[in-house]
Amino acid sequence: MNKDRIKSLLETMCKGAFEREETIALSLLSSLAGESIFLLGLPGVGKSMIARRLKMAFKNSTGFEYLMSRFSTPDEIFGPVSISKLKDQDTYERIIDGYLPTADVVFLDEIWKAGPAIQNALLTVLNEKVYRNGEKEIKLPLKAVIAASNELPTEGEGLEALWDRFLIRYVVKPIKDKYKFLSLLIDSPEECTIPEELKISEEEFNDIRIGSRQIIVPHEIGELIFSIRTTLEYARENENAPVDITESDLVEPPYVSDRRWKKIMGLMRTSAFLNGRDKVDLSDALLTIHTLWDNDDQIYSVIKLVAESLAANYKRYKADIYGNIIGGERHTRPIGELLSLDGENYTFMVGDEEVFVNKQDYDSLKPGQFRYGVMTDDSKLLIQDETTGLRIRKTIDGIAINSFSYALKRSSKIRSGFIDDMMAGVKKEMKHIEEDFASLINDNIFLNSYDDYPFLHHAFDKMKKKTIKKGY
Repeated sequence: MNKDRIKSLLETMCKGAFEREETIALSLLSSLAGESIFLLGLPGVGKSMIARRLKMAFKNSTGFEYLMSRFSTPDEIFGPVSISKLKDQDTYERIIDGYLPTADVVFLDEIWKAGPAIQNALLTVLNEKVYRNGEKEIKLPLKAVIAASNELPTEGEGLEALWDRFLIRYVVKPIKDKYKFLSLLIDSPEECTIPEELKISEEEFNDIRIGSRQIIVPHEIGELIFSIRTTLEYARENENAPVDITESDLVEPPYVSDRRWKKIMGLMRTSAFLNGRDKVDLSDALLTIHTLWDNDDQIYSVIKLVAESLAANYKRYKADIYGNIIGGERHTRPIGELLSLDGENYTFMVGDEEVFVNKQDYDSLKPGQFRYGVMTDDSKLLIQDETTGLRIRKTIDGIAINSFSYALKRSSKIRSGFIDDMMAGVKKEMKHIEEDFASLINDNIFLNSYDDYPFLHHAFDKMKKKTIKKGY
């Protein structure tokens, strides 16, 4: 399938679905990647509508919908037990026709109200796409599972394994735009009819899964994912640390397993394949904001971490602005003399705390080189070769730790005569970098336009201000 056809399919699916474009796009992407999606939202925001439109995207597909309650039984989900087979053949087997095991697209509302028997069966369904019916193990035709609720799973009730099966977690909010809201109230609902030539066949579905596995993952994408992972792990291990060198503001940092990271990369590869590319790019990495949080307290922090990591990564790998403006040597040497009061250590600031790095170790860092570091109890950052959770790199204004940069304190001995020109040049280049990044986002059919992601704007604005304020 080519990109234009997927784009046309999404446009048709989104007709009359106000402010649900991204939700529908992510639902389709998750199904084509072989994953499941969970929608968090109040009643009446269109969660079931999204599932019905997803069913229409596949040729000859069947659907199954069910509203869970604490009294729901496996019979209502997987089919009733065949009395004749139990009586005549002494075989415990369900009549599955018309129930979940025979459906292509499944929508389970209020999923956390399901009992343990249903939850345990769903684990195998979601993970392996198989269902054991009596003595038979059935390979399911399942292409998509959308679960929904107006709440997240309650801790301590054994729902963690089922929750982990939903790779994408998305918050569906009521319509914000005034005119779209009024159109919903006043206008006749727009029919969603998908032409047969746009629908995805079984063969095409399988080809997408195979083709996505061939997508290349560039070095910079691996570096970005490793950086985010390292920051999350450090935040989990140092929740009560007096000096938070990540500045990630993470509340109860989420745990992301290696298996989940593997699935996230699979999702990014599928996005790249359906966008007609042979390799993953940074627009695909934006999808991680919907895959890393466990509770709603973490959503803002995860978005902030991913946005700032993307901005820093794009600046680093796509445009060496400092090399263009002030030459290679100054790319890694701050302007003005660095303060080294004891002659051995430079000083940099982490919030209100002074932290020290050995002068000789810092000066020996080569442009673009990554090293590793550890923090000591006496506020010293030790740079070493042994792999640790802290990745160290020299920057124009000081030092980068994982995805976050800090300025080294320096004297005011600034060479005059070119500062204004340099600042103007940096502003221009930084604007060009953001525009270039925005074009990547706008070209990805599974994302909204760049203007719809204010947190990305904020990340680039923060990077611009830090560059201009601390770099000169």
